Amino acid sequence: MSPMTKFGKKMKQQRPRIRKARKGPTRERKPRNPPQITGFWGRGASLYRPGVFIKSFFEEHSEACCADIYYALSEEIERLNKERIEIREAPFRRPNYSSFSRYFHWFLILKLIERTDRREPAIYGFLEERVFYKLTDKGKAEVRAWEDPVRTAHPEFG
Repeated sequence: MSPMTKFGKKMKQQRPRIRKARKGPTRERKPRNPPQITGFWGRGASLYRPGVFIKSFFEEHSEACCADIYYALSEEIERLNKERIEIREAPFRRPNYSSFSRYFHWFLILKLIERTDRREPAIYGFLEERVFYKLTDKGKAEVRAWEDPVRTAHPEFG
């Protein structure tokens, strides 16, 4: 016998809800031809990781400021994106300067780079003066820290 409401109507008995299982893919995905060019911001091996790029920039130029390196990286990303568009790949997104400078700061923390005495006034009065950095002996010898500075400083996160 069904339970009654206070108005005298019969209530429907609710059935327990059963969730349907998700279906898997119906066909296998084939690898792209030509193979994709991998991104440089991930932890996968790439010549264009920002850390590897920064180290190579310092090896070419004895000292530089963060903004100069960011500008050179931006130009390199533009060059790579032209190649990617030709092979119909999605373009890389350029990092903003704020995230790049935080990433750059990790190399200062790990003592791979150090500040020099050279300073230059900024282009605009409201900006801070340009501070220049150079590669340290530890930075020249180190390989792993340039690839992943956060994991090097905090191995417990990896």
